Amino acid sequence: MTEEAIREIRKRNMKLYPFYIMFGYDLLFFYGIKVLFLSEVKGMTNAQIMLSSSLYAVFTIMMQFPSSIIVSKIGRKNTAVLGNIINLFSIIMFMALKTFNGLVIAQLISAIAFAFKSISEANLLTISIPESEDANDIFTSIDKKGYARYCILSAFATIASGWLYRINPYLPIFFCLISAIIATILSLNFGDIEKYNKEKTSLKEYVKELKKGYKFTINSKRLRALLLATGIVWGVVSLADTYQLALLQGIGVSSVEITLIYALYEISKAIFSLKAPEFNKRFRNKSITNILAVFSFCMIICGIIAIMVMPLGIKVAIIVVLILTMGAMNGTSQILSKKYLNSFTNEKILTCIYSAKGISDNVSKTLITGVGSFILTVAQINVAIVIAGLALIVITFLLSMYMETRVGLSPDEYTQKDIYIR
Repeated sequence: MTEEAIREIRKRNMKLYPFYIMFGYDLLFFYGIKVLFLSEVKGMTNAQIMLSSSLYAVFTIMMQFPSSIIVSKIGRKNTAVLGNIINLFSIIMFMALKTFNGLVIAQLISAIAFAFKSISEANLLTISIPESEDANDIFTSIDKKGYARYCILSAFATIASGWLYRINPYLPIFFCLISAIIATILSLNFGDIEKYNKEKTSLKEYVKELKKGYKFTINSKRLRALLLATGIVWGVVSLADTYQLALLQGIGVSSVEITLIYALYEISKAIFSLKAPEFNKRFRNKSITNILAVFSFCMIICGIIAIMVMPLGIKVAIIVVLILTMGAMNGTSQILSKKYLNSFTNEKILTCIYSAKGISDNVSKTLITGVGSFILTVAQINVAIVIAGLALIVITFLLSMYMETRVGLSPDEYTQKDIYIR
């Protein structure tokens, strides 16, 4: 394979990636009706649905190391393709399940699929970008374009899924399957750059390299701080999504109106994900803590407004503005988390970092949503969201102090443990 041919493969991958992420980033047409579908059609209780979501997080954590091994054996492109194919089976399983055990199996298959996808997709883009000083900026530019397109399509899918569900509850799942099939076809069209890599590594050597990468990830103060921060953001986003829905339902917003609000929420994510580099340029190493601070402020004000006595229209309008603000921070955080972690440009270490990110994100999500669920057992949603917002202020302050001496330093201030040497 000539250098010119490899360059053409790189170009094709970079052009294809935004279209692939548009359909393959996550499940379309599904999340808007997931709870309704599982409760009304499949007869699951809310407790069973919540438990299955927790098990999904556990399964995802368990799959991180095996996913890294799979990448070593079949490469990033083939791992992404395999993840998409397994995802098709998980969607079919959601359609066919009849018992709680079936739901657990569906969540397990889905966790395997997204473990494969998350550890390979961004990595595939990274190795497709030629080495240069601005490689990370190119990565962010392509990544934000794909994510913004996904959010716009997700907004349409969120509205459409509600109408489709009324016609037939299985229709949204069918369209979810169609979207996943499109993502699978697009993944097959990526070029396999690793196939032409002259450096072939045995499984034994790769596992040794992988262990070294995990050791570096654990010992690096900079990486530990970044993974902790991005994990907390992911947990807070998950909690905020749940609380927002409960709050809107609690103040009397109809299901149709909630669907429209969440469509606007997705559009807000799309718009501000494109502005993520500007946000980072302005706030630099304070970006993540500022995002968490905005979340805490919005959650507190949402709860206070819900408690206050005022006309419903004004109350809903203020809360919607705050929810859209949280959507903006969500979209920004999704792009910046990859940008920061992708600054470790060594191909070997990136696999370990994304694996560690999967563990950090899901552990944080499990802990934060678990505490959030407990708060809801002792307080109404309007009070619970204020308590969560106040707790988040404390967490943000402590995280800011922790990151101050570990992230955003000049190159000569980092220790040898923060520099990966093969």
